[in-house]
Amino acid sequence: MTRYEYPAVVVFDLDYTLWPCWCDTHLSPPIKPVSKTRVVDHYGMELSMYKDVESIMVELEANGVEIVGASRTATPRIAQELLSRLHINGKPSMKYFANLQWGQGTKTRHILRAAKELGMTKELEAGMFILFDDEWRNRDVESINCHFGHIVDERKGLTREIFEKKLIEWTKLQNEQH
Repeated sequence: MTRYEYPAVVVFDLDYTLWPCWCDTHLSPPIKPVSKTRVVDHYGMELSMYKDVESIMVELEANGVEIVGASRTATPRIAQELLSRLHINGKPSMKYFANLQWGQGTKTRHILRAAKELGMTKELEAGMFILFDDEWRNRDVESINCHFGHIVDERKGLTREIFEKKLIEWTKLQNEQH
């Protein structure tokens, strides 16, 4: 038996959550694949997803969880290119996302828009969303009943430990409420 259940939706910030950079300021196009899981930019900077991201995404998909990307990136084109070129389990990571919210504005606004576009506003109201993000200020998503998982170390990004700890906390809270 697993120690945790799954929410309806997991939302991921991109920069310093899934990969170790700000894609809109640290990378310079063109971005070319080195392998299915690594890319290189114009200046030779190599980039791949953090090591635990692949297994987490595969697990979420296998358990029917909708995955949303939410990023304040000023250059969504670069983020989209990274998600298309960086593969997870043999397919472009872009294919794991049910919804992507780009651009300026708060994560609260991104999540409200994603919930509406996915037809999942009731699930959001019921606390069935979790955001994983490296920026502490984005914990304000709790005001719309979205749980917050803080990515504390930008050198490690989203780790299995952070992911499971948040899902265990979320599961406990859900069981207490029902």
